[in-house]
Amino acid sequence: MLYVLLACRLALAAVMTLAAVGKLRSPGVFAASLKDFDFIPAWARRPLAFGVPAAELLIVVLLAVPATVTAGLVVAALFCCGLTAVPTLVVVRGADVTCACFGAGETPMSGWHIARNALLLAAAVLGAGVAFAAGDGVPGQVPGIALAVVGAGLLTTLTVFVDDIAALFQSPVAAGDSGR
Repeated sequence: MLYVLLACRLALAAVMTLAAVGKLRSPGVFAASLKDFDFIPAWARRPLAFGVPAAELLIVVLLAVPATVTAGLVVAALFCCGLTAVPTLVVVRGADVTCACFGAGETPMSGWHIARNALLLAAAVLGAGVAFAAGDGVPGQVPGIALAVVGAGLLTTLTVFVDDIAALFQSPVAAGDSGR
């Protein structure tokens, strides 16, 4: 079970790090993207532009420090609830909002973003469940650790490149056609 916990920790830490770095590299892009979310009050957008990457980095620190792993997974689960709610609201409302989750992005939010965030939420909940049941130690068998690292890498890759993966399942666009 500790191998599952390790995979969840690594994947969540990697995704949160990449998301925070993407936002911090282009803070204006992320802040500007918040204007498209009509359900976010104008007064909350500026604090969110700084608060979201700060929360992502806090989760990374909590997951990295052995004494705070369980708390980090619980905070990650709560954070991922919000991350899943946002694209869900966007899709339900039929809005055309681009995802600036990992910095500048041009792909409108869709069911793929809901699935991605739900997968992260599941990893956080699974990791927290294992931490509560089996403790939050680090496993000692090298093959299991290697498998956990590979699993975390796969989950991270699927998460970060969800827009590219979704594009593989879209109908091809004829040359000169705008696709709409």
